[in-house]
Amino acid sequence: MKNLLNEVHKTVSKMNTKLTTKLLIALLVLLVATPIIGAGCQEGRGQPPASSSPSALSSTLVPNTPLDVYIYAKQDSPTKIPAEMIDAPNDIEVESGALWGVPAEDGFAFGMGLTLTSASDASKLYAEIRLEENSWKLLSGNTIYLVLGSGSAAESLKRVISNKDFKYYDDSESLQIAATLPSGDTTKLAAIAIAKPSKALIGFIAKDVDPEGLGLINMILKLVNLKVIAGGLYSPQQIDIAKMARVIESEGSILNLDLGLLVLVKSGLPGLIVEPAVKKLLTEKGFTETSLGGFTLYKGSWDTGGGKVMPILVRIEGNYIFAAISGQESYAETLITRVSK
Repeated sequence: MKNLLNEVHKTVSKMNTKLTTKLLIALLVLLVATPIIGAGCQEGRGQPPASSSPSALSSTLVPNTPLDVYIYAKQDSPTKIPAEMIDAPNDIEVESGALWGVPAEDGFAFGMGLTLTSASDASKLYAEIRLEENSWKLLSGNTIYLVLGSGSAAESLKRVISNKDFKYYDDSESLQIAATLPSGDTTKLAAIAIAKPSKALIGFIAKDVDPEGLGLINMILKLVNLKVIAGGLYSPQQIDIAKMARVIESEGSILNLDLGLLVLVKSGLPGLIVEPAVKKLLTEKGFTETSLGGFTLYKGSWDTGGGKVMPILVRIEGNYIFAAISGQESYAETLITRVSK
């Protein structure tokens, strides 16, 4: 896995803050480099869902502990990971994956599960994993579990996983939000993420943020009274990890890949307050208003470095805010207009 993490490090090393690095590592490793990491313990609790559709979340198993972050990833067919990407003796096929963020008063911890198509491959890969400080691993059948962090949150997560204390994901508010994300032929969900900006999660993020970045985070939280964030990684077809790695290596960018990210934010404030406030903020940040398919959108861009920019489209519907990001503007348009809200 060392080579994969090295590639991620190269990608994020140009960024200015540790926060960006932290977030991009999570997104790239979990949602791009391996849109796979453990769908939860699938042992003896019914059949896993076919793919990362919003409706599938309620059929996934998660640790029986409060979660502030949940990322579930699964494609229609197992995802093949080339051996050289993970320093493994052979290519492996990953069935599904997840990341869980667990809060506590004294810190924050992350747990991961990686479910392979065979117990034999899982055992071989497990043997190759070298633990670093504040990390823990466990092999159970064809699933590899990892816990990163220290304190009561990490200890709780280790205990729950060791005891196989899992439950079906039943956060009704998060499931309702996720249901607004599109899922179809050209909008295939490779991964779906849910986050609740609790005090513990914000504290974890804020540790490595510069004052300007922290001020922006606090302004957004106060502006929209943020309750839930949901996001999906999309592709028109099955994501080929080997091809993706070649493109990133040759071009140093994911701009030419058929990928898109759709993010949804639900505010705790009424739409009549949220809409004008967000529109004002977008305008101040250089977004321009445009129309597409009967929807009012706000168009901007994200500077990815090296003179390259990625289109961003924002749509506001009452107290819901949607943002679509893709190297292909036409695909960002597809995602932002397919939202069911």
